[in-house]
Amino acid sequence: MKLKKFLLTLLLMVLSTGVLFGCAADDEEDPATNDDSTEQQDTGDTEEDQE
Repeated sequence: MKLKKFLLTLLLMVLSTGVLFGCAADDEEDPATNDDSTEQQDTGDTEEDQE
């Protein structure tokens, strides 16, 4: 019975530590690279205008 309690406590500590470190991770992305405006630049040309 003591072994079960020990293993349960150990497992709980490992999972809790993982959750705490996973939620506390910093977002290291550069905000300039996450800009959607660079992907879609509106030139004003549409398919109807090209005909």
